[in-house]
Amino acid sequence: MIKRLSLISASVALGCIATILPVMTSIYIADEDAERREQRDLQEFAAKAVMRAELVTYQAFAALSDMGAAPGKTCSPAYIEQLARVTFNYRYVQDAGAYGDGQYLCSPLLGDVRARHLTMPPPSWRSNDGYLVWFRQKYPLSDAREDLRIGRNGNYVSIDPQSYVDLIDPARRPIAVINIETNTVLAVSPGADGDDMLRAWNQAGHVDNEQWHYAAARSSTRPLGVVVKSARTSLFSNWTGLLAMWLSVGVLVGGLLGWVAFRRVTRQLSFPATLQWAIARKNIDVNFQPIVNLASGECVGVEALVRWQLNGRFISPEIFVSVAEENGLIQPLTDLVLDKTIVELSTLLRSRPTFYVSINVSSEDLCTRRFVNILTTRLEGTGIRPAQIRIEATERSFMDADATRETIAAFRNAGHPVYIDDFGTGYSSLSYLQTFTIDVLKIDKSFIDTIGQDAASSIVAPHIIQMAHELGVQIVAEGVEHQVQIDYLVQRGVQFGQGWFFAKAMRAEELGTWLDERSLNLQPMNQEHGPIET
Repeated sequence: MIKRLSLISASVALGCIATILPVMTSIYIADEDAERREQRDLQEFAAKAVMRAELVTYQAFAALSDMGAAPGKTCSPAYIEQLARVTFNYRYVQDAGAYGDGQYLCSPLLGDVRARHLTMPPPSWRSNDGYLVWFRQKYPLSDAREDLRIGRNGNYVSIDPQSYVDLIDPARRPIAVINIETNTVLAVSPGADGDDMLRAWNQAGHVDNEQWHYAAARSSTRPLGVVVKSARTSLFSNWTGLLAMWLSVGVLVGGLLGWVAFRRVTRQLSFPATLQWAIARKNIDVNFQPIVNLASGECVGVEALVRWQLNGRFISPEIFVSVAEENGLIQPLTDLVLDKTIVELSTLLRSRPTFYVSINVSSEDLCTRRFVNILTTRLEGTGIRPAQIRIEATERSFMDADATRETIAAFRNAGHPVYIDDFGTGYSSLSYLQTFTIDVLKIDKSFIDTIGQDAASSIVAPHIIQMAHELGVQIVAEGVEHQVQIDYLVQRGVQFGQGWFFAKAMRAEELGTWLDERSLNLQPMNQEHGPIET
């Protein structure tokens, strides 16, 4: 009897261990994964903060440039009126004035103060390109407030340092912006410790701290650095409580949990196999969303978008494309999209030599010439011009810069223009993009949605547009849904747009009908306003 009880007890103990050990191991792995995710998210937030710092500085430089064209003599009424206009035009500029011989001369806020001989202290730092910077200087109008001042050629602008760290962040993570040449903290968010953030910057964000994660990033165009931090969270901090809970629960429900886990794992493992089966049997559909010339309204091309219906239910592309990437199926999926596009649009493309279709290409096919060779082979004898098949790649596909640069060159040499899709989500800088030769930037829908809204993220779209113009590439705005967005984009020189305002993604046969109807609708407009150049 004692032996039997001992055996039962041992069995129960082993059963508990067999149930608890995988659970605790999973918790530990989940805790480690959560830490990695937090650090990655924090690094992305630091990159966004760098973009904000660059934009504030860019506005200060642009304001100083406008001030150089002010009419009349220094401090004349016309001169001060122009400075007031500059202050109004740039949201981060709080005052714009003139100085000389170590004194304030005039500004819209101060007026003409030459007779008052208000002393202006020497600058804190001079940049290599001739800009003078005063760190945290008190203004004559206030004994308490400290501004950041930037000057050049006798003109200066005052900026609230909080503009550099005023990002919309529900988590309210502390931010600090640093001049990396002088190792000076320019701005910190409310509640942040400047000394702590500066120490973190000097350690490149690699701080051993049980309470906080740190991340550091720097601008590629200005001597600016950013440090951010977020509170650590740990699933394993209360491991004794977790162990006690799972010991009690594991004996009762271990078998049930094992059965549920088995069913879930079985379904998850079968999903890639189902996707592979669908690709092999060409049960994946391709829809086409129009891309429209914003100025003329003419549809100039389409983007090929993959769609999958499984057992009568549509599967989100974000789900099955990710599964394809993780299971070595993305290249067969891309090949299928190309084959279906050529079959379904060949007649349309041959009849409209300037009409094009863009196809999304994975990071794997941006590192080799595999898809370039397939594309060349597929187009032979079709009558479709190479420029009618265009390549789209996301920013994250550019990680292997050297291999990607060679593949992009191969696509372009073969006659296929190259687009950067969802631009802005990867926080690429202008200097980084200049290392690649591309043809078009596509601004992500999340930034187009903010047009006309008073939000911090609404500043990103004009910044991207300016970057594209400096690169000399064309722009496609994604997710256009309202006329006010079109007016805004056209005013800023954006050439093309796509989104539900024009049409949703549709099948090839629907596309032909839609194009014919749109041409008929545009003809009266063209006759009224004269011929439209495209």
